[in-house]
Amino acid sequence: MTFPAALSALPDIAQWLAQHMAPLPVDDAWRYALDLAVCEAAANIIRHALNEQSDCVFSVSFERQPDEVRVEFTDRGAPMPEGAIQRAWNKIGSDSEMDLESGRGVMLILLSVDEFNIARQDGENHTTLIKRTDY
Repeated sequence: MTFPAALSALPDIAQWLAQHMAPLPVDDAWRYALDLAVCEAAANIIRHALNEQSDCVFSVSFERQPDEVRVEFTDRGAPMPEGAIQRAWNKIGSDSEMDLESGRGVMLILLSVDEFNIARQDGENHTTLIKRTDY
């Protein structure tokens, strides 16, 4: 599915995700965590990679596996600064966590899913979120 790089697209993304999650035999806490991670990732792409240029778009896919769900975003925006995910991991639970003006979204993603990865290939960012299931 393709969405414009506008924050107004976030409700549409949440609705799209809810439709994909509806048949999953998981509890509400699991659903909320994935929804939070997906919306935070989308907001980061919209704000930081694509600079809220609504004429730009990004795509998102949902894949159900036997023991996990994978959501992947693809955009042609600016890459995430090198080491940003590791810096967010290092700040989780530290006293400096509350002093952050930015980066909280990355920490929320890390705390909400089992795997979070961003790779740059052929001028595209590939953001992958994986949340394991127990069904």
